[in-house]
Amino acid sequence: MNKKFFAAFAALAMVATVGAGCLAGEQNGNTNANTNVTPEPEPVACTQEAKICPDGSSVGRSGPDCEFAPCPEGGDYPLKTFTDETQGIEFQYPETLTAKYIKAQEWPPKVTVTAGEFSCLETSPTDSISTRVAQRLVDDRVYCVTAASEGAAGSVYTTYGYTTLKEGKLISVSFILRYPQCLNYDDPQKSECQAERETFDLDGIIDRIAASVKFK
Repeated sequence: MNKKFFAAFAALAMVATVGAGCLAGEQNGNTNANTNVTPEPEPVACTQEAKICPDGSSVGRSGPDCEFAPCPEGGDYPLKTFTDETQGIEFQYPETLTAKYIKAQEWPPKVTVTAGEFSCLETSPTDSISTRVAQRLVDDRVYCVTAASEGAAGSVYTTYGYTTLKEGKLISVSFILRYPQCLNYDDPQKSECQAERETFDLDGIIDRIAASVKFK
């Protein structure tokens, strides 16, 4: 009787030991599986910066590393150089503007150099006038910007003048741009036109031109 009892007890103990070992192995396996799961990367919020491409367009930062998007195809060509022997200057400018709706009517811009002191008599933003004058800080240069607009055939033609001081001389950059009336388009062209107007970095383009002026 005692022998049978001890034999049965030993068999039950062995079964319990094997079962516990299997359960522990399964738990370890689940733990390892959970440990090896790669967490999904969290979305990255890039800074709202803009890079001016050689053609005058702008691109922003994107992607997991917040790198600048590539410039438009053909935008990596060097800037054109204009030499004015009469004034003894040269400057660089993008050959064309890659904007789809905004067009340059006089390009390359005209650059003039004069003697004098910088001043800017600004107009009020609330004045209902066709010519506006405003002082702007672009990068580390101060500009007096004049914009005179007139409408014709569904478009607005704006004559610009950017004046700044460089090496004790006044540099003026003047040109004309044509802006179509975006509301005359149907979507998606209307939305594209409006978005282009909002993101077109004209100040950056002209600042790059003014910064490139060299006195011979």
